[in-house]
Amino acid sequence: MRYCWLLIVALGLWACDWSSYDQSQARLAYVITDEELFEDDVRLSRSVDGYTYLDSVRYTGYLISYYPDARLKSKKGYYDGKLEGDYITYYPSGEVYSQRPYHKGEKHGEHLGYFEDGGLKFQYQFVDGLGEGTHKEWYESGEPKLEMNYVKGHELGAQKYWRPDGKLRSNYVVRENGRRYGMLGLKRCAKIDSETGDIDPYKGTIQ
Repeated sequence: MRYCWLLIVALGLWACDWSSYDQSQARLAYVITDEELFEDDVRLSRSVDGYTYLDSVRYTGYLISYYPDARLKSKKGYYDGKLEGDYITYYPSGEVYSQRPYHKGEKHGEHLGYFEDGGLKFQYQFVDGLGEGTHKEWYESGEPKLEMNYVKGHELGAQKYWRPDGKLRSNYVVRENGRRYGMLGLKRCAKIDSETGDIDPYKGTIQ
């Protein structure tokens, strides 16, 4: 009995360590210098392969933008020419609009968006640029808007979409073969320009 108890404790400690490891990996980031440049600096250029250059050198530092009244609009970090760390955007009031971590230029970790009153607007999970786990969105009222599940960038499992009045518009399940079963009340969610705040929660197409 004593040995069984020790085994249970050991497994519990191992599970805690593994959980901590997983969470830390979701926020990997290189050390970025304190250099800051305006996002529209004429010395900056972007190559077709996705790198950002300052003159002819891959940029490491932060790019920032401001509203006309000089309030901070956005701040995003770069390491060796690729997005790295948190990309944060703000409302004109100064409240945080979105916080989106990147690693090596790819969406990585928990992406959060907020309404101006601080309520959650969206919550997405990414691993190396691909949607993973449950993605959620809310209406400004606080009512749920959608709940989608992804595995390696593809819809898989239960998918739900609510109308503003709280009624389900779509409620279906995606199987491993890509087929959908249930109430399909809308076409596949459209991609939304990330510059507006709503991030495309998937990448690629279902085969």
